[in-house]
Amino acid sequence: MLGLAGLSFVMRATGPVLGNIPAAVTARTAGLAPALLAALVAVELTGSNGVIHLDVKVPAVVVAGGLAALRVPFILCVVAGALVAALLRALLHL
Repeated sequence: MLGLAGLSFVMRATGPVLGNIPAAVTARTAGLAPALLAALVAVELTGSNGVIHLDVKVPAVVVAGGLAALRVPFILCVVAGALVAALLRALLHL
């Protein structure tokens, strides 16, 4: 995960300096951001033993993922997931 994050940072930082990046490179690295996001979600949802830890994050990720599947803009998916987590924490006092 750290390697993906580092590579994504380097590519975004050097993009404006390099100008035109060859199409072959962009085609091969287009999936880095979604892969990094998926890795971060997997790490956050699992405990130290690798088993899913059931708390308010699970419904929040389900809501955000469902909205993403419906092609809702990404920022709205994130905000909706955060609101679900906040409401559940407030209601359940977690």
